[in-house]
Amino acid sequence: MGRTGRVVIVLAVCGVVIFSGCSSYPIKSPLLHGGHIKREHGKPAEGGYYMDFDPEAASLEVVPPEDSNPVMTQHVLVATVKDAKGTPLPSRRVEWLIAEGSVGAIVEVDESGWYETRGYKVNNTYAVTHTNQHDHVLTRGNANPSDDVHLKRGQTWCVITSPIEGDTHVVAYAPAIFNWDKHKVYVVKHWTDAAWQFPPDATNTIGTDHPLAVKVMKASNKAPYEGWVVNFKVVSGPGAVLVPGGKTSASVKTDASGVAKVTLKQVKAVEGANVVEMEVIRPESATTRQPGMRIASGKMTKRWVGPRIGIKKSGPARAGVGEQIAYSIVVSNPGRAAATNVRLTDMLPEGLTYVSSRPAAERRGQKLTWSLGTLAPRASRTVAVTAKTTRTGTFTNEARVVADHGLSARDTAGTVVRAPKLSLQKTGPAEVLFCDPFSFTITVTNTGDGPATNVKINDTMPNGLVAVINGRESATVVGKVGTLAAGKSAKITVRARAKRKGAFANKATAAADGGLKAEATHRVTVRRPSLVLTKEGPDERYPNRDVTYKIKVTNNGDGEARNTVVTDTLPAGAKFIRATGGGRFAAGKVTWTLGTLAPKAAKEVSLTLQSGQTGVLRNVASVTATCSGTTKAEARTQVVGIPAILLETVDLEDPVEVGGNVTYVITVTNQGSADGTNIRVVCTLPAEEDYVRSEGPTRATAAAKTVSFAPLARLAPKAEAVFRVIAKGTKAGDVRFKVELNSDQMTTPAMETESTRIYQ
Repeated sequence: MGRTGRVVIVLAVCGVVIFSGCSSYPIKSPLLHGGHIKREHGKPAEGGYYMDFDPEAASLEVVPPEDSNPVMTQHVLVATVKDAKGTPLPSRRVEWLIAEGSVGAIVEVDESGWYETRGYKVNNTYAVTHTNQHDHVLTRGNANPSDDVHLKRGQTWCVITSPIEGDTHVVAYAPAIFNWDKHKVYVVKHWTDAAWQFPPDATNTIGTDHPLAVKVMKASNKAPYEGWVVNFKVVSGPGAVLVPGGKTSASVKTDASGVAKVTLKQVKAVEGANVVEMEVIRPESATTRQPGMRIASGKMTKRWVGPRIGIKKSGPARAGVGEQIAYSIVVSNPGRAAATNVRLTDMLPEGLTYVSSRPAAERRGQKLTWSLGTLAPRASRTVAVTAKTTRTGTFTNEARVVADHGLSARDTAGTVVRAPKLSLQKTGPAEVLFCDPFSFTITVTNTGDGPATNVKINDTMPNGLVAVINGRESATVVGKVGTLAAGKSAKITVRARAKRKGAFANKATAAADGGLKAEATHRVTVRRPSLVLTKEGPDERYPNRDVTYKIKVTNNGDGEARNTVVTDTLPAGAKFIRATGGGRFAAGKVTWTLGTLAPKAAKEVSLTLQSGQTGVLRNVASVTATCSGTTKAEARTQVVGIPAILLETVDLEDPVEVGGNVTYVITVTNQGSADGTNIRVVCTLPAEEDYVRSEGPTRATAAAKTVSFAPLARLAPKAEAVFRVIAKGTKAGDVRFKVELNSDQMTTPAMETESTRIYQ
């Protein structure tokens, strides 16, 4: 026998003997030996017989476990050594033994490998092989690849034969498997002097009968066996029976020529595949004392194929009135059997009249008929029909084909017959702002089926709108389209600008040859925002006090004010305190970004500042927006100051001895923000004191116990005036020196006293 597969040369040097672990056997020498074979033991030396030296090996499988073969043929047995998970294991020893009393012999075994201890045959009843490391193909050396044996990693093989009838009992043994119940497999091969021929797979036309014949003969001289039993059984596929009997199974004896025959008949003519199983039974023989037995089995597949019918109709999708149009009808048989009695009909709809056909049709009014006869498998026939249109409309032309076995198909072709027709559409914005450029799109469409020629678009702007062409204003736009095919559209874009606000209707027209016309109108409203700004604040404030201004912007126009921004510039010397509405202060300005202000809408913000200077605060705010000019508003506030006169009196000597002098210091301070005017100081001495003299910015006059200073005309803010009165103590006692202060700004005089103790 021949063998094909991969050859792997392992170049490694190892010499360790392992009794347990992952290795099955002692590692072998990699020396190449092509001829001499060294016999080896099935288990490692010493303790290998008493332990599980290969824990991976768990089971042995041999196929086929039982079979029948003709004498003088060869039979391949395939063994697989597996682990506990069912995975095949390579490099495991398998011993093959033919039991005593069996017929037959071992022909050859798997001797693949390079080791000197590779597989070998000892004699005709005993051989040793090892499971393979790689996949291989075992070929019988003939030109028929279907009888090759495909071997997988972890498998090995043995070939047996017998020249005489009888049974071969084979024992396959894997010494690496520790479990005695699993390391042996028993195989039996029945050898008979019999050969057989089962019918091959076949294909038939549906509804036909198919004979099946099985021939049984001697393998040695091809002499027929008469009276052997062949069992037939339909096991799958569409409804079918066997004749004789009319059932799905039948038993038939071979005739004198060794042939058993049945006929396979379909219950219903349909496509599909029937699988028929067959087995050959040798009858019991009293002469030869041979027991009856099953000799062989096989199966064949019967495929039923039938004709099919198809149709494809095509024609122009569009045509003009009075035009001749051509239809093509293709009738096909995509099946694997001939379609018989094929008949085609074509019903022309009203609006189409028959002109001619190829081949000629049998006419009955609008109905056309053709008898196409038999259509071979995969064949087709084409029929051409010419018709003429008589009016506009949509016409559906249907063709139908029928054939034997109830086959039918239909297809349609639709044709639209129309004249060209124009439609016009004009689109653009419904509203725009006065300062924004905008565009109109004018689309002309030929909704008919014929071409429209010399198509032209004209758009005249209404008063208040102008078209902008290459940067120049124009009152009229003309677009030349030319020829417009059926169902096609063309469009132009008109860029425009408003000259004033208002509502405008813009009408465009389209025209073409043949008096075709269409028009479309688009209405647009041009709006414009108008911003009004107001600013309110206090008329008067004191220095360094909060001055709050309310700023209100109102859109009195009919268009939205986009990008609305309010700006307020602080007056010189003013200090920013806060702003509402998101106002941000920077570089002496407060800015509010208000976004879009709808028509008639208003927004209000406020600004608070302070001024330490007196005078007029002139605060100006402005507002801007898209499509709106700048609007300003102003508020004025008078910052006025106030005098705040402080009176302080102290005695420089206290206590004072009778006869001694005491000096009273009177300090007048303007703590306010405005001048104090006409400041008058009047001092009253107690009875226990006498006036001596006085000092001050103005002259004093003494009368009895009263000292009056002439009015001080002006005392500036933060300035002070100091007055002194010197008196002499004349009598012991706890006395009070009294000062009264008055000015133009005071409605009530300020009073101050200073106590002095005069002692004896």
